[in-house]
Amino acid sequence: MPVIVGAIAALLTFIVVGSLLAPLGAMGVVEIAVIAFVALVAGVAAGVWEARRRRS
Repeated sequence: MPVIVGAIAALLTFIVVGSLLAPLGAMGVVEIAVIAFVALVAGVAAGVWEARRRRS
């Protein structure tokens, strides 16, 4: 279950941050890579949080 929570968090973060930055324009490779990295970090954090929540 933590993997599912992490994947959903990563996807939602990617969509939200991407949609907030898209109106600024010039979404190049670097910007997309940064958004993907932030989404990955958010997904891992959510997965770890869910795993710790389940253990306690």
